[in-house]
Amino acid sequence: MRVISLINGSLSSETSSIYALHYATRLAYKFSLVYIKEKEYSKDLDKSFENIKHSADFLEVDIELLIFEDLAEFKDFIQSKDVDMLFCSSRHNHSIFERSFAQSIVKMDMEVDLAVVKIVKLFRANSVDNIILPIRDAKLSVKKFTLFYTFALAYDAKGEIYSIDKLTKREFAKVDSIQIKNRLKEVVFDLRHYFRIATLLGFKFNLKHDYALGEGEQVKTHIAQHGYDLAIVGAHHEKSFFGSHPIDILFENPMINTIYFIPHKEEL
Repeated sequence: MRVISLINGSLSSETSSIYALHYATRLAYKFSLVYIKEKEYSKDLDKSFENIKHSADFLEVDIELLIFEDLAEFKDFIQSKDVDMLFCSSRHNHSIFERSFAQSIVKMDMEVDLAVVKIVKLFRANSVDNIILPIRDAKLSVKKFTLFYTFALAYDAKGEIYSIDKLTKREFAKVDSIQIKNRLKEVVFDLRHYFRIATLLGFKFNLKHDYALGEGEQVKTHIAQHGYDLAIVGAHHEKSFFGSHPIDILFENPMINTIYFIPHKEEL
């Protein structure tokens, strides 16, 4: 298996590639950097490659740079290889609804899981102490949990699953301490399988649950109040990458570097 990260000479793609490098290193997968030609060869590409290679040398990992003429040629390559994850960066001030290279990648419908990384803070990918995984209504897929767990292991970082239930204003006004306590018990029960897996693997993570009028804003407030370094957000590929979903606010205007995870196939 291999992990691929797209680079174009930009600082955001360089930072995104460092996340991909740590991910690949933890899984002992082959790591490839890929440049898709547009009009001309980027003059900053070689410098970016050397910077990433410096991190790879520190981690004692071999990397390679592959260059493709266009996305069609790259897609053919993806189809012919066993690729675990494709990383692609997105600019901080670039809306997920605007036309972007990341959108072009998604629309190609390649047979690979995709991690779109929105970079807020450059050069913070070599050090991650705390990772947050926000979820709605105690719903968590195996794929999202595995990605969360892999990054926590890769950086030896603390992890928190942050569960949010959205309420109306009337419902929110009636919430009391007993309801909060009982709902937390329900969330723990719903996620019991993940706690079992974590116990077997020796992985400890915190679980936090809150009620909110708006999920995205609540998560942003929570992030602002704590020292998280990385957020992993599960995407709703068919519904929200080009449409509206409350969780999209975490990607459109993130507080911290955020990985927007888009699995190739939804789980059964």
